[in-house]
Amino acid sequence: MGPSCALPSPLNCSVSVSDWLSHLFTNTSLAYRLYARLDLTNLRHSLYLLSPYESAVPKWEEVPNYNIQVSAWWMLLVFVEFALLSLTGHSDRFALNDSMCSVFAGMLSQCFKFGGRAVAIFGYVWVWEHFRLIELPWDSPWTWLLCFLTQDLAYYLGHRAVHEFGFFWGFHTIHHSSEYYNFSTALRQAAIQDAGLAAYDILQAFLIPPSIFLVHRYFSEIFQFWMHTSLLGSLGPLGFVFNTPSHHRVHHGRNAYCIDRNFGGVLIIWDRMFRTFEAERKEEPPVYGLIRPERSFDQLWLQFHTLKELLCDKWRLKDEKGQKVFPKWTDKVKALFFPPGWFPGTKIRHFFHWTSLDDHTFGVPPVQMPVQKYDPSLSVWLKAYCLAHFLLLLCIFLHFEYDRAHLGYLDFTLKIAFFICTMQSFGAFFDKKKFAPFLEIFRSFGVLSYYITRTIIEHHKPQPNRIFIATLFVASAIVWVVVLLRHFVKKEAKAKVTAKDGKENRIIGNELRKDGMMEEKEEERKENTERRGGGERSKRDNCDCWI
Repeated sequence: MGPSCALPSPLNCSVSVSDWLSHLFTNTSLAYRLYARLDLTNLRHSLYLLSPYESAVPKWEEVPNYNIQVSAWWMLLVFVEFALLSLTGHSDRFALNDSMCSVFAGMLSQCFKFGGRAVAIFGYVWVWEHFRLIELPWDSPWTWLLCFLTQDLAYYLGHRAVHEFGFFWGFHTIHHSSEYYNFSTALRQAAIQDAGLAAYDILQAFLIPPSIFLVHRYFSEIFQFWMHTSLLGSLGPLGFVFNTPSHHRVHHGRNAYCIDRNFGGVLIIWDRMFRTFEAERKEEPPVYGLIRPERSFDQLWLQFHTLKELLCDKWRLKDEKGQKVFPKWTDKVKALFFPPGWFPGTKIRHFFHWTSLDDHTFGVPPVQMPVQKYDPSLSVWLKAYCLAHFLLLLCIFLHFEYDRAHLGYLDFTLKIAFFICTMQSFGAFFDKKKFAPFLEIFRSFGVLSYYITRTIIEHHKPQPNRIFIATLFVASAIVWVVVLLRHFVKKEAKAKVTAKDGKENRIIGNELRKDGMMEEKEEERKENTERRGGGERSKRDNCDCWI
C-alpha cells in the first residue's frame, strides 16, 4: 500500500510506472487465483468426479464455494468452445451480445445468493434441526451416495415445477431465452430461480445432513455446465442413465416435440420413469429459445417480466371479441397455478402437487424457417468497447466473489449496483436504445466518484488498480460526450437541410400539379432524398445513428 498521506495529490503520493504495473498485475492477485484453480482437481470436480471422502465435512459452513473453484475452467472452456466453433465453420452458433447477456445473468444470479450459498440452505438447516426423521452419519459413503440420488430427484421435481407449476415458470424463463446453445448459455441463470427450487431441496432435510446436501447441490449445478454445447453428439449407452448434451438440447428447443421434456440434472432415469423423456431428432434439430422470442438484451426485463405477466396479466386476458379468456374466478386462480400453456378447456393430468398438460405439444406453433435470430448490428468499435469493459467487469466481479465475505454492507451494495448498471448499459447498446450513451456516461461518472471518494476517505495514496480503472472510465465518459455532441451537430445540420428541401419541394409540387407531372417527380424526389440519407430507417434501427 505504501506510506499513507493526508491527500492523494501527485506531489506527496506519486506512483512510479514500475510500481504501478507491479501493483496492477500482482497486488490484485486475480491472475494467480485463476491460475491456481486451473488444476486437474477442479476439472475433475466440474464433471462430478469426486469421492465422498474428499468432499464430506461435518458443518455446512465448511463447504467451499465450488462454483468459484471451477469458475476458471468455465471461463477457459467458453473461450475454447468459441474458438472451435469458429474454426469449424460454426460461428453462427454464438454471438457476442448473446454470450455477454448470458454471463451477466450468471453474475446476477450469484449476487442474489446469500453468501454465495443456495437460498435453500437456511430453510434446510432449520428443518434438519427440528424435524429430521433420522440422523445419518455425515462421513458415511452411503449417506453421500444416497444424497446423490435424492438431490438429483429433487432437482428433477424442482426443475419440472419451474416449467409447469404456473407462475413458477417466471423463475426460470431467462435460462431458455437464448437463441443460441453453447457453454455461455449454461451461465444464463435466473436471479430468483432458487426461490422456486428451494421447497424441493428442503424435502431432503428430513434425512440428509446439511453439509452433504450442500455439496451435492453445488455439483448438481456444476455438472450441467457440460450439457450446454452443440459440439458433442450422442454419447451412446451413457445416455440411457446420464443426462447428455443431446438430451439437454431437446430441453432447450422450442420445437413442439421439445416442450417440457428432459428435466433431469445428472441422471436421465427420472425422465424415463415419469414419461418426460424425448430423444433428439436428427430430421428436426432443436431450434433454441422461447416459443415467443424476447428480442431484447435488457437484463432486468429478461429476469422478471415473465413473472409479472403470469402473476398480473394472464388471468385478465381477453380474446378478439373482447370476452374474458378466464371468466370464472376459479379459472383466474388456475391461471396462476396451472401450466403456463393452460387455458379453460385444456386437458390436464396431475403430477406430484401440480398439473401438467395432457398433450405437451398443445398450442405450440410450428417453428418458422429460416429462423431469424435477434442480433441487431453494431459497429466494430462499439463491439470492441463493450468487450473491453466486459473483461474489466469480469475481473471486478471475480474479485467480488472471492472477497464478498469481507465486504461491508455499503461496499457490497454499491458493487451490486455497479454490476446491474453495467448490465443495463450494455443491454441498451445491444438493443440500440436512444438512452444508451446517457446511461453509459452516468455509469462512468458513478464509478469515478466511487474511487475518488474511497481514496479520500481511506487517506491512502491512490492504488494502481484504482488509477487504472478511474482513467479508463474518464476516457469512456469523454468518448461518449464527444459522440453525442457530434451526433447532435449532425442532427441539427440534417434538420436544416430537410427543412430547406421541404420548402423547395412544396414550391415545386405546386408547379407540377398544374402540369400533371406530380407522380413522376415525386418518385424522383424520393430517390434524391434517400441518396442524401434522409430515407426512413428500419424499425430495428430506430434509435438515432450515434453508434
